[in-house]
Amino acid sequence: MKRILAASLLLLTLSGCGGKSEPYSTDFFAMDTFMSVKVLGSDGESLAQQCENEINALEGVLSRTRGDTDIAKLNAADGAPVTLSDEGAKLLSTALDLSAVTNGAYDPTVAPLTDLWGIGTEHQQVPAQSDIEAALQTVGTQHVHVSGDSVQLDGGSRIDLGGIAKGYAADLCADILKDADADGLLVLGGNIYAVGTNEGKDWNIGIADPDEPTDTVAAVAVHDLSVVTSGDYERYFEQDGVRYHHIFDPETGYPAASGLRSVTVIDENSTRADALTTALFVMGADKGRAYCEKNGIAAVFITSDRQVFTTEKVSELCSFSFTGEDKGYTYAQ
Repeated sequence: MKRILAASLLLLTLSGCGGKSEPYSTDFFAMDTFMSVKVLGSDGESLAQQCENEINALEGVLSRTRGDTDIAKLNAADGAPVTLSDEGAKLLSTALDLSAVTNGAYDPTVAPLTDLWGIGTEHQQVPAQSDIEAALQTVGTQHVHVSGDSVQLDGGSRIDLGGIAKGYAADLCADILKDADADGLLVLGGNIYAVGTNEGKDWNIGIADPDEPTDTVAAVAVHDLSVVTSGDYERYFEQDGVRYHHIFDPETGYPAASGLRSVTVIDENSTRADALTTALFVMGADKGRAYCEKNGIAAVFITSDRQVFTTEKVSELCSFSFTGEDKGYTYAQ
């Protein structure tokens, strides 16, 4: 659910110096977003193609809009048990675990709400309260019953793994590059994984200005880390002066009104970072920061009153720079 489209993260690639083979880059569309794989080194083309193939194969497991995938079959089973592939079972198990550790702030069962609101489609709307309440009756991981690779959903419940799919894909592709001892940059929508270095230097990743997503208000210099952002500017519509975005609060059934514009998480595990950006956005600034400090999470928050703040873990993992002062933002250290 995190789109590239010059949105959640902007790339500020450092200029290299000397010596290595020309990088190989490929751009493609998958998982409902534009993606880019850049690999440094002589095997760049082969490794980039392996990454693209891995992503396309994964989409064939977890897409809920293609009728032949694990998740689509599970959602269409009308309460009957469905046996998932090893990959599908692993990813669903991961999603349920991440939901548990975030106390449900990240929830893979919000598909009924996503479909009801239709944000980003031709049918986006503010639903009737009665319809929201009906959808909420089907939301929650208590409606998912797992027995080995067999999964059964309560009637009306549906799974959407879009909240961690790109993170999971980034982890798989990062492993491909690491196994080949290659440096590279994976840009999978709003999920970025910096593998190794950019000719000996950290990769410099910009964090977007929510009001002008083609510009940045901060940056992090990283290597062998994933940088993932969720924001209210990625998919939304406005009605009667209110912005309705795509990050839903599983308790209210509405887009999360948390006082945040975006959350960025820096983590070596992109799947975890993907879920955490959603969860922290739903929690809001105070609860989100407390959760991060308790659990050692590196995060950058941007609030609706134009405050930018980081958690203590950020300084341990990377170099952070604030550039948003001239845009009216304040860095609250």
